Formats: sequence, structure tokens, C-alpha cells
Amino acid sequence: MQSLTDLKPGKFLGRYELLMPVAQGGMAAVWAARLVGTRGFQRVVAIKTILPTLSDDASFEQMFLDEAALAARIRHPNVVQVLDLGEDNGLLYQVMEWIDGEALSSFLRDPKAVDGLPHAIASRIMIGVCDGLHAAHETRDDADQVVGLVHRDVSPQNILVTRDGAPKVVDFGVAKASSLSSARTTAGTLKGKPAYMAPEQIQGGEVDRRADIFSLGVLLYMATTGHNPFRGANDMATLHNICSSEEAPRPSTLRKGYPEDLEEVVMRAIAKDRLRRFPTAAAMARAIEQAVPEVRKTGDSEVAEFARAFLSSRLEARSSALRQALIDADHRASIPGSPQSTLRGLGQGATQQTAVHDRPSSTTAVGGFAPAPPEPSDVPTVSVETLNPTLAPPPRSARSGRRVGVAIGIGIAVVLGMVVTAGGVFWFVRSRQPAEPTAASATTVVETTPPPTASSVAEAASPAEPPITPDTLPTADDTAVAALPRDPRGREPQPSNSDALAGPPTSAAPAASSTGPGRIRGTVPSIRDPGF
Repeated sequence: MQSLTDLKPGKFLGRYELLMPVAQGGMAAVWAARLVGTRGFQRVVAIKTILPTLSDDASFEQMFLDEAALAARIRHPNVVQVLDLGEDNGLLYQVMEWIDGEALSSFLRDPKAVDGLPHAIASRIMIGVCDGLHAAHETRDDADQVVGLVHRDVSPQNILVTRDGAPKVVDFGVAKASSLSSARTTAGTLKGKPAYMAPEQIQGGEVDRRADIFSLGVLLYMATTGHNPFRGANDMATLHNICSSEEAPRPSTLRKGYPEDLEEVVMRAIAKDRLRRFPTAAAMARAIEQAVPEVRKTGDSEVAEFARAFLSSRLEARSSALRQALIDADHRASIPGSPQSTLRGLGQGATQQTAVHDRPSSTTAVGGFAPAPPEPSDVPTVSVETLNPTLAPPPRSARSGRRVGVAIGIGIAVVLGMVVTAGGVFWFVRSRQPAEPTAASATTVVETTPPPTASSVAEAASPAEPPITPDTLPTADDTAVAALPRDPRGREPQPSNSDALAGPPTSAAPAASSTGPGRIRGTVPSIRDPGF
């Protein structure tokens, strides 16, 4: 089974490459990691894993799963999003959006905040926190029923302020939901930080969203005065101060000029009787806005400007560390045969022909996206062709040549098809026409020439060659007969010239009708046009 001791920069949890450790709490550790996609895309995320000492505890493992299930249902810009839940070789991990910023505890520990933050800045941050918690309290199940989610660990460590000035609620590790959470608090066990717990939570009573309202009141008290209203010499003294009947000292006793309306909001939120507190976090947010009118002119941009001036060294140190971690990751990916380069090459496949490792262009990670600075020139690059030549697409010139060849081949095929089609049509037409007789020219002459007279025949005859008469004309073949049209004037068809070869003329040939049985030899009957 894998544990946190096995984790180091460059190791993968599922598809996420670890970059650097970020923080470690009582239950889990947080790493910065990145997810690499195709065409240079990458996203920096936060990876949360259970500590090795708790990884074998079934109850803590169930709490870890419950946290992911609950937080994944919350959709609000003031709540850190849970993106994924995975397990690698027995190690459970959550994937959350990366927050480029600092926890509220870093602001309150700074010496410049000994008397608290400016009221407008503190109020703007707390309004965002109230809105995010209200969204969590209103989380619904698949049947659209409110699940009764309670964070139970609202503290400065679990409020992050981004570089853009947006507050984010994080860490629902000890959250409770009446219908979704399978983990239950064991009697005598406290979950949360004692200095921010409501009295009913410490005493093991019924806990609802008003327990988180109490914690919000303690945070507002601290953010505007620099002091915790119940802090004692130790945890036991702090718990006693919270559970006693005595009210906390009013903020105006610690800081002169404290706004009276804001003081009323704070004291109502930290009332030990939960029925006196605000019914919802949204109601508390509206009360803060009314108590501090200048907060209407203060937005996230003003908070961001204040944060950069207040914690510039910490923010720059975090950004520089992440920037170097990304450079180191790119260097690992540039080594041929390394797991990073292999996974990167398989992930990109043939969709990319550029260098395998990414070349981000900026130095900060906002909202979970963390582009890195330009890569140093001495770091070698490995192309997709180097990793797997079969995956690389052919050069552009080769692809263009293939396209031209295909176009020419298609053109030739079309021309050949047209030629073959024309030849087939011509052959079909010719095959449908009747065959022409060999004596067609003579027949035509016979049809277009007037019938010969006796005198003309006698003049044309010579002693060596007897004159040609109708009786001496030979009979035409069947094909020539079929080709002769009917005489439109009803006369007998004239003999053809081919009958001259039949023999000497016969003067006593009887005159007969062309249609009768005694027709003259060599004459042909009239026939109908075959219709071709």
C-alpha cells in the first residue's frame, strides 16, 4: 500500500503529477500537482491525501470520502471546488481547484494586523465567507431535499483569500450532513478547533447551521480587533470560556472607535444561546453590509490590492516555488524514457507535432490554472517523433503531394469513364440500326433515275454487249429488297442495275402486275418502311 512517505515531486497519483508539498494538517497533507493534456494544455490542482497514521483507520477513511461527496455537491464561487476523487495503490486522494493565495490566518498573524484588518476589507472578506457557507448549508440531495450540512470547522486556516481578492471556504473534512454523511461523531470526541466551536458543539448537543454562525462571529471579531474573544491560556481554558454563561468582552473595549452597528452584528453572532444568533449565514452577510456602509464601495479588486501589499513576500514566495516546481517538471518530461515523457507522448498521440513538454507563459496560478514561466534554453526538448515515430503525422509537403496525386488520379478516372460511356452509347446506337446492303448505291441510282426507254437502251447497246432489258436484270437479295421503300405514286418498283447481269433481254416477256403471280422477273414488291 502506498503512503505519504512514498510521495515526492515527479510521482504520479493517477493522472496527476505531484509538484511540491503545500501544507499538512491534523488529518491530511496537501500537494500542488498538475494535469497535462494535449496541445500544451495543463492545469495545476491541489491534491489532498490522508496522513499515513490515519490511512488504516476506517473511520477517518470514511470521513475523507464523506468530505469529497459533500463538497462536490456545493456550487459557489466562495467554496473551493472538489474536482475528482481517486485511489492509487491503496492511497485515497482528493483533487481540488488550486488557490493562488493565502489563508486568513496568515493575515491575522501578521504584525501589521495586531489591531485587526481595516473594517471594509474584513467585512468584504466575511461577506464572501457567509455567502459560501450559506450555499453549503443549502446543499440538497438527489431528491431535492436539504441535507443539513454543517461545516463544523470554520476557522482562519480554512478560509483562503486568492490573489484576486476572492475568499474561499475549504476543508469540509469534519462536516456533518444528516442524510449524506455516514460518519458520526463518537461520544467524547471533538471535531474542529476548540477556539471557534459553538457551546452546543463542545457539549455534544444538537448541531445545525447556527454552530457555523457562531464560528463566523468569532472570525469577524478577530478580523476587526485582532483578538479571539474566548482565547484562554490553553485549550481547556478556551473551552471553559466558551461554555460559561459569561458573555465575551465587547469589541469596543478592545478597539476604540469600533462601529456600534458592527459590534451588534458580532455580539449577536457569538451569542451562546443559538436561538439569539442569525438564522442563516445569508442573513448575517446582509447585516454586515448594512453595518459597514463603506463595504459597498469595496470589492474583490480592493481586497486583492490590500492582500498584495499586506502579504507580498509570502505570495511571491509561493509563486516562485510553484514556478520552479513547474520548471523541474518540464525538465523531467524532457528526458527520453522517463514516465513523464512517456505519459505525455501517449496523451498527445498524433494530435501534436510540437515539443512534448509544455511552455506556459505566466507565473501565477489563478482559479486552479497555473501556467509556468518560459522554459530555459538549456533544457532539451523531445518531440513526438522521437518518442514514437509511428504516431507522428507526415510532413506537410508529403501530405500536399499525396493530395495532388489523388486529385490527378480521380481526374483520369473520370475522363476514362466518360470515354467508355460514349463508346458504349455509340455501339448501342449502331447495333440498333438495320444493316445496309452492298448494292445500296446502285439501288439509290435506280430509284432516283427515270426508267430507261427502249431507244436509250438500244443506243447504249453495242454489238459485243447485248442491250440491257428488264428481263435481263438479276433479282436483288433479300436485304436490298427490305431496304427499298414503297413507291408513293403506286407504280411498280424499278429494277436494279444488278439485273443487267442476269442474261440477254427477252422481248416477249408478259406484262403482269407487280403484285400478281405473273410478275416480271427482277421486279420487287412494295414493302412498308420497317420503322427504323
